[in-house]
Amino acid sequence: MKRIFSLAVILHIAFFGILFAQEADYSEEGAVPEITNTVADADNPGMALLDQATEAKLRASTVLDLSQVITLCQRAKRMGLSGENLKYCNQLLASAQLQRGLFFAQQLLSPQNVRPGDWQTFRQRALLDLEEAVTIIKDQPAAYLRIAQLNLMPNGDEDRARDALRHAILNAKDEPAIQYSAVRLLTEIEPEAEKREAVLSAAARNGNPQIMLLHALTLLDLDRSSEATDVLRQLIEAESGNTELHENIVVRLTETGEYELALSVLGIMREKGADDDRKNQIDLIRADLLNAMERYEEALALLNAASEKFQEDTDAVVTMLLIRSRSHLALGNLEGALKDTETAEKERPNSPRILEQKYRILLEQESYNDALAIARKLQTIAERPENFLRELQALIELKQYDEAAEVVRTLCEKYPDEEQRGLVILVEIYSKQEAYDKALALVEEQLKKNPEELRWILAKAGVYSGQKKWDEAINWLESQLQREPDSRAIHLALIGVLADKKSFRAARERMRPLLTQEPDNLLLLRLDSQLSISLGLHSDAARALTRVVEADPNDYTSINNLAWILATSPIDSVRNGRRAVELAERAGELTRHKRAFVLSTLAAAYAEAGNFEKAREWAVISVEVAKTEGGKTEEERKKLLEHLQKEWDCFSQDMPFRELLNEEE
Repeated sequence: MKRIFSLAVILHIAFFGILFAQEADYSEEGAVPEITNTVADADNPGMALLDQATEAKLRASTVLDLSQVITLCQRAKRMGLSGENLKYCNQLLASAQLQRGLFFAQQLLSPQNVRPGDWQTFRQRALLDLEEAVTIIKDQPAAYLRIAQLNLMPNGDEDRARDALRHAILNAKDEPAIQYSAVRLLTEIEPEAEKREAVLSAAARNGNPQIMLLHALTLLDLDRSSEATDVLRQLIEAESGNTELHENIVVRLTETGEYELALSVLGIMREKGADDDRKNQIDLIRADLLNAMERYEEALALLNAASEKFQEDTDAVVTMLLIRSRSHLALGNLEGALKDTETAEKERPNSPRILEQKYRILLEQESYNDALAIARKLQTIAERPENFLRELQALIELKQYDEAAEVVRTLCEKYPDEEQRGLVILVEIYSKQEAYDKALALVEEQLKKNPEELRWILAKAGVYSGQKKWDEAINWLESQLQREPDSRAIHLALIGVLADKKSFRAARERMRPLLTQEPDNLLLLRLDSQLSISLGLHSDAARALTRVVEADPNDYTSINNLAWILATSPIDSVRNGRRAVELAERAGELTRHKRAFVLSTLAAAYAEAGNFEKAREWAVISVEVAKTEGGKTEEERKKLLEHLQKEWDCFSQDMPFRELLNEEE
């Protein structure tokens, strides 16, 4: 195939050379056959050539034929034509130039057809043909579009491109594809959003659905959402039967994060006469969107209400079960999530998307052997890097490190593009085995190959930190910052090492310049709050967390941490029992009351508010959850239960709990 392709390109280039040579021949007097049996009056001596041009145009099937027509018309005009004959000749000439110019333009826009050094010559010839053609035949939107595209190539005339695009838009009212292409190109080269919107607004009046959608998206960029909604409503009403377009609208809105508007569009689609099957499909899309918006309870309510409608459509049932399973999983209802997934699995036992969902649930349940079995089943269905990684995750959780290392080696052998990711996992495996020498040797080997590769710079610091060699990790990262002082990732890694070393003040000093540069960065604000808490700076921590919670009202960890400070700070001016209860209740709802540390905060908040009966009630529940909560080592569970006991000792005496003011470095 490669040889055939190369030959085709060579022939195409050769064709262009022949074309130019033959055009040069036609410009000579003897290149045109002798004219016989023709009569020319005194005012039209070029009629014989015009007749030949007409016949040539009727027979034309190649660019060479068109070139002959053009040459004959040009010679006929030079010899002399007048009146209707001249007008006809101009039309014939323009028609041939239009066809040839469009052909040249198409070749130029397919770069493999033109040698690098020739493209400017071909562009000049194409533009000459097209520009001359549109002076005679003015309503040719395709020609104007090509003129614009050619002028937008390097060293072109951008002003002429804009003007040509406006002509293309104006003349393409009956050619929606060309009009859309011209509008889109014009908006891409227009730097001012308001001007782009004006272009789209004018073009959208013709009712072109693609332009109307582009107009709506541009209005959204300008924060004019109500106008965007109106445009989309008009579009849906005008294209009521175009389900493909409707789905495209929702996809585009979802891709741009406009979930609320996507939901509104789905509502409009639903009310505009959709049949029952279509309404069911819309409800599934709405539920999936609600999950994306983290409105899981609403998604569940919608699916539960609509579930009976899907019974006769197996595909719809499976999709509904999967979406509902995701809602359950996000809300921590692992039992409900697994039940829905296994019901779907009975219908589609070898469906990768169902098995992938089951794998996620089993990991959450800490059923690692079952998760491993699912990962291996997925490999038998489709051997892919992602399935190797799933198998690795389960093996690492099962502490089957030797087997995991073998899987990494297989992954690297079969998928060279995944080698770097696989080797990073191998370093993690060695570290978990406390084989730090092997981990460090592997990292050093990779750094020799690419000393500036960020993943290996961070991996080396990680190996040192795993051994609690804090100073080596700090020195290594500081040396890398000398080389790359603006690397945010290295700065954050250094802050993390300092925090692990309990050098909280030094960590915060390192972090503050980053926060000054990005004052609204939620990651940095969360980090600032943690370091502030560790230093006993509860007011600073509360301010940072308040900003985080305002920006992300579903961040239950930050909500919980803010509630904890307001409930337990030893600083009187910081505490606010009523607000702490509100926040802790919200964190409890978001975690479905299945996180012990959140329930502990809820108990402390009620105690600070003076409701010790409620405090003791939640304290008991927090202990029960802590005893069975997953994701903890026995040592971590022991420490948590000891802390909960200290809280209970306070609540049992009708005393609120107080956090330590600071933690020593």
